[in-house]
Amino acid sequence: MCPNCVLNQAPLDTGIYVAFTVCAIFFVGAVLAMLWALRNGDFEDFEGSKFEMLDDAPDGGAAQKARAAVDRIRAAKGES
Repeated sequence: MCPNCVLNQAPLDTGIYVAFTVCAIFFVGAVLAMLWALRNGDFEDFEGSKFEMLDDAPDGGAAQKARAAVDRIRAAKGES
């Protein structure tokens, strides 16, 4: 507790309400951000992001080549 609260003998009730309110606001914000990301399709292509993060070319050519190579290897092994 802060020294001012100790000296004034303030109850903890108001602090707890403020803390839970702040936590609730952050929780609602996180849920809204997750729903927004799901609607925009950010979680649909997990494979593409690992290739695109390593590609420095402006056209993304290296990422497309890497993905095609992985797809060929998986097709040869019979994986989907």
